[in-house]
Amino acid sequence: MSEKRKSKEFAKYGFYIDTSVALDYVTGRNMETVSVLDTLKKMGLVIITSSFLVMEAADFKKDHIYVLKKAVDEKWEIRRIVREVYKKDLRYGDFCNVEDWLKGLKDKLGLQLYNFLVDTDTWELAQYISINSNLSAPDVIHLSSALVAAQSGVKSRNGAIKCRGFISNDGFLKREAKKIKNQLGIVYPEILSVAEIKSKLEEKKS
Repeated sequence: MSEKRKSKEFAKYGFYIDTSVALDYVTGRNMETVSVLDTLKKMGLVIITSSFLVMEAADFKKDHIYVLKKAVDEKWEIRRIVREVYKKDLRYGDFCNVEDWLKGLKDKLGLQLYNFLVDTDTWELAQYISINSNLSAPDVIHLSSALVAAQSGVKSRNGAIKCRGFISNDGFLKREAKKIKNQLGIVYPEILSVAEIKSKLEEKKS
């Protein structure tokens, strides 16, 4: 098989990421994440996730804007900010800021967003995981979405993508996922931390 053909075949694989990993990358708060995801992209792999990530990331950015406004502009005490963060008073300009930031996040990651929970079967899977694990609803949505991506693949503008794994640095999510894996009896993506993927990449080089 030619190198060109190999590259084309390899590009059909993707990795699902959760919101924390996306934020680590776009904010630069974890340079290991930046390095690993950039390496995966250079190898031709696709970064995919649920559209739900956009809502979680929007919450993150709105909280950030709110804290800056109250702490810097109005000189509120941190305790008051934390106490009233759920009563944000952001305006149109702030929402435009959030929208632009989210576009930048998707562009920087080359992120492809999908709605994986689209019918009764996929939502029943999510409900089962929610009932039979200690995971929060957002974590359940991401894990369920990664499971669906691993089972069914993803139809993208560039052709079908097979979900090769779920990147998450959440050790609690990984432990809970292992507990219910045997109960489900379905195709299950390998859940890997950024450090674990980095180790695998280094092994491949040697």
